[in-house]
Amino acid sequence: MGAIAQSPSEQIWDKHAIKAAICRKGKSLAALARDHQMPESSLRSALVKPTKEAELVISQFLEKPLFELFPERWTEDNKRIYPRYNKSDCK
Repeated sequence: MGAIAQSPSEQIWDKHAIKAAICRKGKSLAALARDHQMPESSLRSALVKPTKEAELVISQFLEKPLFELFPERWTEDNKRIYPRYNKSDCK
C-alpha cells in the first residue's frame, strides 16, 4: 500500500473539518453566530474566504490558533497574510 504523507496527529483543517469540529463541540455555525451576535453568513464565509471577526470566533471556540485553522491566511505570530497581486492584475 502507499505511504502515509503526514503523521496521524497532524490535522488538516479544511472547511469540512472545521465545521465538523464545531459540531463535535455541540454547536452549529448558526448557533455560534447567534452567540456572538453576528450574521450566520459571516461564519459560513470564513470557511471559504478571509473574514477576520468570524475567523477569530471560530478559532476561540475550537481553542486552536488562527494559523493552524487558516494557514493560508495567518502567520504563526497572528499576522494576517494578504494576497500579493501583480500590477498587471489590478487593471
